[in-house]
Amino acid sequence: MSTVSFISLGGIGDVTKNIYVYETEKDLIVVDCGVGFPDDNMLGVDLVLPDISYLLKNKNKLRGIFITHAHEDHIGALPYLWPKLNCPIFATKFAAYFIENKFHDFSISQKVNIVKDDFVEMGDFKVSYIHVNHSVPDSANLAIETPLGVFYHGSDFKYDWTPLDGRFTELGKITKAADKGILCLLSDCLGSEREGYTLSERVVEEQLTAEIGRCKGKFIVTAHSSDIYRWQMVVNVAKKTRRKIVLLGRSVEQAIDIARRLRYLDLPQEMIIEQKEVKKYPAQTLCLLAAGSQGQPESALTRIANQEHSKVRIENGDSVIFSADPIPGNENMVHGVIDQLTKLGATVSYSEVTDRLHVSGHASQEELYMLMGLTKPKYFIPIGGTFRQMKKYAEMTEKLGYQANKTFLLETGQKVIFDNNSATLGEKIDLDNVLIDGLGVGDVGHIVLRDRQQLSKDGVVVVILPIAVSTGKLSGEMDISSRGFVYMKESEQLIRDAKRVVQKQLEKNNSKVFDWQFLRKKIENALSQFFYRETARRPMVLPIIVEV
Repeated sequence: MSTVSFISLGGIGDVTKNIYVYETEKDLIVVDCGVGFPDDNMLGVDLVLPDISYLLKNKNKLRGIFITHAHEDHIGALPYLWPKLNCPIFATKFAAYFIENKFHDFSISQKVNIVKDDFVEMGDFKVSYIHVNHSVPDSANLAIETPLGVFYHGSDFKYDWTPLDGRFTELGKITKAADKGILCLLSDCLGSEREGYTLSERVVEEQLTAEIGRCKGKFIVTAHSSDIYRWQMVVNVAKKTRRKIVLLGRSVEQAIDIARRLRYLDLPQEMIIEQKEVKKYPAQTLCLLAAGSQGQPESALTRIANQEHSKVRIENGDSVIFSADPIPGNENMVHGVIDQLTKLGATVSYSEVTDRLHVSGHASQEELYMLMGLTKPKYFIPIGGTFRQMKKYAEMTEKLGYQANKTFLLETGQKVIFDNNSATLGEKIDLDNVLIDGLGVGDVGHIVLRDRQQLSKDGVVVVILPIAVSTGKLSGEMDISSRGFVYMKESEQLIRDAKRVVQKQLEKNNSKVFDWQFLRKKIENALSQFFYRETARRPMVLPIIVEV
């Protein structure tokens, strides 16, 4: 009996790190390959990659990766993971150029296959692209035909009846796919808690027009770098007020360069000036497009807020517009940047104060109902949202008369197996996040994170012991230093007592065979107990033995 399996390796119970697997007995395809972002416990971590060990085990079946759109949480992991998978990639034009630009930065020469109005057939799968409205150009849903029926992969979407680019969601293609019978609808559920419809992008342009009209100095706007529609609106209001455009931040420069080359963005060259020319123009004639909407530490906007940017300074009369909501977990960083900009004299506007500076790219309840009605699927799997949003989506399907067992509320790694008669849960694959820290990929794990958390909480104590190899005794003065634990000059008695604790451990070491690792562990345990007894804190203790 033929079966089709679906597994999420990310993007279920989470709004990022989207990567989904469809599999038959002999073929396998992947939809999207996105990054996640670190939470507060992932100290020092830059990005989070999905675990693709399952794909590597089944690499002989892997036929291709299909990308729905150009947001980082759908394409950002490709430069790190594609070299291990080495399979064809398919995407619409805008996403394809974004991916190739990323590959160039990683010295990867792989080309991306650009999908237009046709379909792609790979083994047991026939994949058709359906244009949908979202906050980035060339976004798509996928109709995936399999031997058992059609899976409708409804990644990030909304219905915008006044789209900036004039391209509407292809409702005809959706109904055409539905005519073949939709076995399962996998739907974006991020907006399932919002009633009604998601506002059109054009609402933001109206608010930007009002904001720039009040601005007496530089007009600075930050948004997600790939949100070309948002940048187009900023350019439109700058053009009306005869302001020059300045691009700040590599990600913004690259995104706008790609969009201009592909004619997705109308930005005349004569409107653009270089950063070094900023001081030559009156402040009220400038409009700055800045990277850093999420408060990223090294971004252009954060450097401006910290007065570290070499070309741009905040002055009284400047306005800063946050035209993006914080990704969950980034709120503190964003609010910190807002506070700094405000202290420097800028008027800062953001969605918590003015709710029309950003509209969601995700469908609200009525739009989700519309897709359910158009596709009339047999089963549902909500994707791209938190568990509470998945649960709300399930409640919506029940209001349409579906039984509760027709909607699967999955965990990452949980397999669903479809056959001719039913859909049942299969095995659950154990998955681990792969963490990126600087140039290191996967070399930061649970133990390293635990150590970082302990260091951030209680600090570190380093004990340096010069020991004679011949006797196993101290051959000089031991040294104890502390970072983030106690102030050494005010804790001299504590340090003297700690040295006595170490001396006692050395005196107990009567073995003629010197096991330095065992001795270090004994000293570490003794000092940890001593410091907790004296301070109720547990610093990381690092004994270092120097053989003399």
